[in-house]
Amino acid sequence: MAKDIIELHTGQFSSVLLTINSSSLITIKKALISKVKKSPLFFQNVPVILQFNEFLPKLDLLKLQQLLAEFGINLIGVSNWQNSLEKELVLSYHLPALGKSTSLDEIMPQFRYIKPKVIPLTVESGQAVYAKNSDLIIHGDVAPGAEVAADGNIHVYGKLLGRAMAGVNSDNNDCMIYTQHLNAQFISVCKRFVYKEQLPIDYLLQAVRIEAQGNTLAYFDL
Repeated sequence: MAKDIIELHTGQFSSVLLTINSSSLITIKKALISKVKKSPLFFQNVPVILQFNEFLPKLDLLKLQQLLAEFGINLIGVSNWQNSLEKELVLSYHLPALGKSTSLDEIMPQFRYIKPKVIPLTVESGQAVYAKNSDLIIHGDVAPGAEVAADGNIHVYGKLLGRAMAGVNSDNNDCMIYTQHLNAQFISVCKRFVYKEQLPIDYLLQAVRIEAQGNTLAYFDL
C-alpha cells in the first residue's frame, strides 16, 4: 500500500510528528493543500517535529520550512536521525536535532502522576489547557477552536466541540476521553487520532467514552 505524502501523528503536547514521503516540494505542496482543506483549524500555528527519513537528504530543508510556514505549520526541529551525518545535515539548516523518536524523553520530562487539573468553566475558543502528568477535568464545554490536552484522562462534563488529546505522553492504551456531548474537531487518545469528519455518526452528540485499541480509537456509550 502506498504511503501518504504527508503523515501526521500526535507527539508531545502542542506538537505533532510529521513524516514526509516525497522529495518533491511540488508534490508536498499539493498534499498539504489537500490536508489543510480537510481540517483547516488543525493547521493554525501548529508546531511540528519532522521525522528524518530517506527523503529528507534530497530536500532543501530551508525551502521545506518556508513551505510549511505558508500553511501555518511551525517546524521546531527534526527527530529520528540515525547517525552523525544525518544529525549534521539537520544542524546545517540551523534546525534543532531533537534526537531519535524512540528517545524523545531527552527533550521532555519523565512522566509523573499528580492530582487532576480542574477547570470549573468553559474552555473558550483560542484557549489551550494542558494537564501535565495528570487527568484533566472540565466542568463546562470545550468550545470550537479551543484545545485541551492531558498526560492522563480527559473528562468533559459539558460539550466537547474543540480539540482534545488524552495520554499525550503515553504509548500504551491506558488513557481515555469522557464527554457528555461529542462533536469534536479533533480527538487523540494515546497518539491515535481522528478528525471531526471521521467521528462515527452513531456517537455524535452523545455521551461517549473514547479509548485507544490497537492502532485506532474505540467508542462506548456512557
